[in-house]
Amino acid sequence: MTGRALLVALFWLLAGTAQGAVVTFQGDALEEFTGLRTDRLEVAAYRDGELRSVRHQWLAWSQRGWPYFSEDDDSRRAGETGRVGPRDRLLVDDADGGERLLSPGEDVIGELALNDGGQASYFYVLARPPFQGFSPPVTLERDDGDPLNLRTADYRLAFLDGNLFQWGDFTYRHYRAPDGKPTQTLLDSLKLRLSAGVFSEDARLTLTNENLDPQIQQVIEGPLATLVYATTRVRVAGLRVLTVHNHFVLMEDRLAIHSRFALPGIAATVLRDPRARVSVDGHNLQGARLRTSWTGEREAVVDGRLSDIERAMLRRPVPAENWLRFDTGRGFALLARLHFAEGFDTAARLIYQDDPDLKETPERFPGQHPNVGFEMDRIPFGENFYFLAELYFSEKSYFSED
Repeated sequence: MTGRALLVALFWLLAGTAQGAVVTFQGDALEEFTGLRTDRLEVAAYRDGELRSVRHQWLAWSQRGWPYFSEDDDSRRAGETGRVGPRDRLLVDDADGGERLLSPGEDVIGELALNDGGQASYFYVLARPPFQGFSPPVTLERDDGDPLNLRTADYRLAFLDGNLFQWGDFTYRHYRAPDGKPTQTLLDSLKLRLSAGVFSEDARLTLTNENLDPQIQQVIEGPLATLVYATTRVRVAGLRVLTVHNHFVLMEDRLAIHSRFALPGIAATVLRDPRARVSVDGHNLQGARLRTSWTGEREAVVDGRLSDIERAMLRRPVPAENWLRFDTGRGFALLARLHFAEGFDTAARLIYQDDPDLKETPERFPGQHPNVGFEMDRIPFGENFYFLAELYFSEKSYFSED
C-alpha cells in the first residue's frame, strides 16, 4: 500500500460517517508539486460545470518528522521556505471534493482523488494564486476577563492562566447531558507528570502541569488548521535538565500534540529512571465506555470502581501502533492515538482510573471520572525523545447500542 493510500484509508477509519473532515495528502500524492511555490498554487473542485476554489492549507514539515516552525532553531526544514517540500502536507476538507474533470485546462497541473467505498471525489491543483478569503476554523483568543481559549464551531477549551498545559473547561456542542441538566465541562484537567529519582531511584521528584509554564513562540493560522509552537524549560537542583518542544496542530474536530525533548547526558549524573505520564481526567462521565486496539473485546465502563476486566486491560502493554476509543453515548466520543518515533524502546502502559474518592493532582474536581492516558518509562539520556498524541472528537457513537 502506498503512503497516499494508507493515509486515505486511515482517514476513513477515523472519520466514520461525519459530514466532512480534514484529509491529509503527503508523500507520493504530492511528488509532482515538489519545489513549486505555494503562493502560486490554487486547489479547486469541479462542480456544476466549473472549477471552484476550496479551502486548503500547505503544512511545512521538518526533516525529522514534525511540523516546521521558523522560530524552532532545533528543527530543519525539509525543502525551501515558501515552496512545496518533499515531506510537506496538504490539507483539504473531504466535503469540498467534486466531480472528475474529463478535459483539464492548461492551468490544471495535478489531480488528487479520494475514494470512499467506490464513491470518488476529486481535487485539482492549479497554477494560479490561491483564493485568500477563507476564515480560520480554529482561533486562539483571550476574551475580556477570561483566560486563553481555543475555539472551533464544535468545541471550546479554556487554558488556565494562559498556560497550554493547564486545561480548564471543555465544552462540546453536540453533547447531551444526563436528564437535560446543563453541563459546565466535560473535562476536569490535563495531567502531565515528569518524574525521576534524584541521585537514587528511591528519592523521586515529580513535576506536574503546575511546575511547567510553556512559552508560545509562534502561531500559524490557516483555513483548516492553526499551528502553535511552544517551549518549556525544566530545571532540577539548579540544573536545566531538559527543554520540551511542543508543536500543536489544532483543527475543527481534532488536535495533535507533537512533543520532543532530550535529557542531556549530564542529567544522568543526577536523575535515575525518568518517566512521563500524560492523561485526561473527565468530569462526571458516568456510563461512558472505553475500548482499545490492544485489549481485544474487553471494555471499561465508568461506574466508580475497577472491575476484573479493567484490571486485566491495565496489565497489557501498549503496542507501537495503537488507538483507544472513549464514548459517552451522549453525543461526544473521543479517539486517541499515541505514536513514538522509530528506534526508541519505550515501554508504555495504559492509565485508567475510575474512583470518585481518588485524589491525583493537579485537578479541579475531586475524584477521577475517569482519568485516562498513558505512562512511559525508559526515557533515554542524550537522545531526542519524541512522541505524538492525537485526539479526535466526534458526535457519532463508536459503539452500537446493546
